[in-house]
Amino acid sequence: METDPKESANFRMMTEMMNRNILQFAFDVPMVEILAWDAKTLKIVAMNAQALAISGQSQRQAIQKTITDIFGGVSPDRMARFIKKLRVRQGQEVSFRIQHADANGQPRFSRVVVRYLAEPRPTVVAFVQNITRYLDARNAAVVAEDLLTMALESLPDGFVLYDADDRLVICNKNYRKIYASSAAAMKSGATFQDILQYGLDRGEYADGIGREAEWLQERLAAHHAADVCVEQQLASGQWLRIVERLTPNGGRVGLRIDITELKNNEAKLARYARTDHLTGLMNRRGLYEEINALAAKLTHEEYIAILHIDMDKFKSVNDAQGHDAGDYVLQQCAKMLCDLVKDRSGVARVGGDEFIVFFKSNKSIEDVFALCRKVIACISVPLVFRDRICNVGASVGFALYRPDGTDDVGAALTGADIALHNAKQAGRGQCRMFEEHMRDGAIQQIQLGHEIRDGIAADQFEPFFQPQVDTHSGEILGFEALIRWRHPVRGLVSPFEFLPAAERAGLMGELDEVILDKSCAAAAILNKWGLSHASISVNMSMSLLQDTEILARLKRHTDQHGIRPCNLRLELLESTLLDERSDIIVKNVHKLIRHGYAVELDDFGTGHAAIATLRKFSVSRIKIDRSLVQDIDTDAELRVITSAIINLAEQLGIKALAEGVETSGEQDTLNEMGCFLAQGYFHARPMPLADLRAWITGHFAAKSGAMYRQTPESGLIQ
Repeated sequence: METDPKESANFRMMTEMMNRNILQFAFDVPMVEILAWDAKTLKIVAMNAQALAISGQSQRQAIQKTITDIFGGVSPDRMARFIKKLRVRQGQEVSFRIQHADANGQPRFSRVVVRYLAEPRPTVVAFVQNITRYLDARNAAVVAEDLLTMALESLPDGFVLYDADDRLVICNKNYRKIYASSAAAMKSGATFQDILQYGLDRGEYADGIGREAEWLQERLAAHHAADVCVEQQLASGQWLRIVERLTPNGGRVGLRIDITELKNNEAKLARYARTDHLTGLMNRRGLYEEINALAAKLTHEEYIAILHIDMDKFKSVNDAQGHDAGDYVLQQCAKMLCDLVKDRSGVARVGGDEFIVFFKSNKSIEDVFALCRKVIACISVPLVFRDRICNVGASVGFALYRPDGTDDVGAALTGADIALHNAKQAGRGQCRMFEEHMRDGAIQQIQLGHEIRDGIAADQFEPFFQPQVDTHSGEILGFEALIRWRHPVRGLVSPFEFLPAAERAGLMGELDEVILDKSCAAAAILNKWGLSHASISVNMSMSLLQDTEILARLKRHTDQHGIRPCNLRLELLESTLLDERSDIIVKNVHKLIRHGYAVELDDFGTGHAAIATLRKFSVSRIKIDRSLVQDIDTDAELRVITSAIINLAEQLGIKALAEGVETSGEQDTLNEMGCFLAQGYFHARPMPLADLRAWITGHFAAKSGAMYRQTPESGLIQ
């Protein structure tokens, strides 16, 4: 019998594989599930261990089932159609992917390779490989890529990535939108420099126009730095903050953050910082910037004239017609000054009612004087606000700055201020040019300010106490605390000599603290001496009255020394209450009265709308100014005026105390008018606390003993 050598070889090979168990090993190859079933009956013929494990079947169970039992989602008809197609492609492998549930009901993806074997009996063999984890990994990458793309596109900022060769990898839509002129050049692989040059050629970068080559080198240098954060303005006006960082592989990742609004706000703040909000003029900061810029451009033939202008009678407008009227006057004066000097200069508002005009000139000094006179004349023209006339005036001091001089611009501004001070001392509506000798007086005031500061630290200031008495009953009403300076060289210095310098140096607040503390200490001593009804009158400075914490300050002193508010009397000047800052002062005064402090008006009758002030405040006492008391016994006209004030106070239920009583004739005349409360040299001079008890003892001894008695234990008791 003749045999086919090829078939004989295959048989021998198959026999060897079976004898050596190679076939079984191949059938149970790990990671692959093998299934074989009859092509006609669909009965399972064989399943390897992996297929059995996945299907959850034993070998006995498996050979009793069909392939459609194993794959429950496939019907017999569908399987029959599938096998029919396989038969057509006999000898060829068919592969596909399927999704199905594993033995635990979990979703699974598999790759299936199927072959139809016609001999010796029609059989279908399938090799199944689990590819779920590979698909999951690939899907995760795809999802991650999609999420990254979505995140980049949703960024409000421009995003860009360049590789290690500085070639574009990716950028989002906002990046292209920001650099609209360069967008056409933003192709994958394009270099940063090429894209930059493309936009530069089209005028995209505002700060690069006119200096393209230099700008390009600067921008490339910044880009090639390890880390960079720069600001860039585009021709559209948009501002960007560029943040770039190196990536681990040598590339660069960058953000373009829109900071246009931030830049606009910064510009507004800068403008506000150098501009007066009421008039729109420069403020002091803007003045220094502008005047220094002008000074840097002066030729040797030119100078800068600096006019310091202060408005006269402005406070009376504010008080009589309100702050709206005052603001209107300031705005109109600002407009007048701008119209006067036009484009050749600058105008600044540097205080409540103070302005500075500066301009460049090469004309004679008379030209500056002429402008000063025009300023005074223009501001002095009456203004109408809501059908009411506002009358103000102006005083002017000016100084010159020359580039070849020894003084700087700051010294010239100081000189103009000094000249203004001299102009105001000469009277209203005056103009003065700064001269060097004026500086000497100003320097003396500055030096005096330094000495005052040192004197406060060395405890050289103290109150002297001038008695206030009732001439009818002999009662001691209290004492006025008057500040004195025990100077180590000059001796005892009166307040008229140092208070202006203290105010100029901003030391009034510190002096207030000294006098308040020592006055409260004196009130506590009076209480120990049995004069608990007597009060200490304290002059309230502008600095103290403007303090929003005035009540807390006073309470701190009264609590520290164990006295009551009624032990203090607070003296105010009428001019203080009519000051332009009187709103907060008025509130503070009413607050003090509500908390038990007695408030009285000092220097009453000196022409500051006294009646209006009395109606405005619940004052307990007025102090008739010494100018209305001096020589009252010999001046009939003075007696009429003073008598009217005394009667006015009586009708309003307010007590009146006469200041500056120096003679018995003056006191007798006041008594005849019904004014028995007095203070002055006729009764006693101001004295230090150390001399006070001796004076009190002498005063009681000189008066009727029926009203007072003295005991060693308690001192003086009424």
